[in-house]
Amino acid sequence: MSTEITERVVEVEVPINIALIKYWGKKDEDLIIPVNNSVSLNIDDVFARTRVRCLWNGTTDSVSINNVVVDLKRSKRFLRCFDYARLLIRRRSMSYNNSHSVTGTQYSFQVSSTTNFPVGAGLASSAAGFAAIALAIGVMFDFTMSEVSALARIGSGSACRSVFGGLVEWNSGVEPSGIDSISKQLLPEGSWPDLRAVIIVLDESEKEIGSSEGMRRSVNTSELLSHRAEVIVPNRIKRLHEAFKAHDFAEFARITMLDSNQLHAICLDTLPPLKYMSDASWLVIHAVNEFNSRGQIRAAYTFDAGPNACVFIRHDDVPSFLLQLSDYLVIPRELPSVLEYVGCISQSATKRKPMSTFVVKNIVISRVGGSPKVLS
Repeated sequence: MSTEITERVVEVEVPINIALIKYWGKKDEDLIIPVNNSVSLNIDDVFARTRVRCLWNGTTDSVSINNVVVDLKRSKRFLRCFDYARLLIRRRSMSYNNSHSVTGTQYSFQVSSTTNFPVGAGLASSAAGFAAIALAIGVMFDFTMSEVSALARIGSGSACRSVFGGLVEWNSGVEPSGIDSISKQLLPEGSWPDLRAVIIVLDESEKEIGSSEGMRRSVNTSELLSHRAEVIVPNRIKRLHEAFKAHDFAEFARITMLDSNQLHAICLDTLPPLKYMSDASWLVIHAVNEFNSRGQIRAAYTFDAGPNACVFIRHDDVPSFLLQLSDYLVIPRELPSVLEYVGCISQSATKRKPMSTFVVKNIVISRVGGSPKVLS
């Protein structure tokens, strides 16, 4: 953006990402540097659509999410993200021309974002939102993707993974400044075309203890967390990368489920303990275990810090898995994503009622690994 342009608007669409190897705990809270590397996939059909308006000589920043104005005095992550963006603009302008009049501080940002998923319910809502802000600002000022990833991280750690498609790794890095704590693409978009994610929304309310506070507690009290970061994660990432590249679903599934289990084991190893999964979450696990008990592993559950489930599965196995799931939970047949599978769910209902009365709030069946989109 040149100094002659007084206003510019960029609109983007950025998916949430689900970590296969989890991020839990920061070694630097100000710079959002994690204690361990993590690996994720974007969930193509669950996204934030974000419009960023940049004003030259603007006086105030503003943010609204789903038509609700955010109090930036209380949500300082947005201001931290905007301030870092202004810092990057200032550095870039100085590198172009030392006499350039742009200071970076002369820009303000107005953000309007809508999501097609519940915010604050453990579906990586902040990741999509901050990744969208970072990408839009990056497009305006020609940032490198490393700069976009770093900017997204300053807003919300896992956001730095959403800026790339494919299989993505967020490196913790070794530099105290955090300059090398950015994400990179391990495998390109489309590397596993028939892989799907079944997002099972069980609770749309905000969680009682947010991820940032939960991580802080775990870092301070869990001995398992440091052992995981130092001993377990590096080998798991290597094995997961190899399994994904080879389309070895059984190995991919085992690693994904074990790492989800370990995240929640750390939460219980925390003092006071953290409980993010619900009784309904455990019914999803039972459904997956039953589904996998028939000769081969065909589904993999994973849970972030919340009750809602993500089940990875091949496209051809989706109908039979929904049939299995309907034995454990009540699945409303009018949910848009399951309309084409109503027959198989009805078939289950004629045999017997589900084991519980928990009603699924929503199901999204999505391709995975897609890249963010610049809409305008």
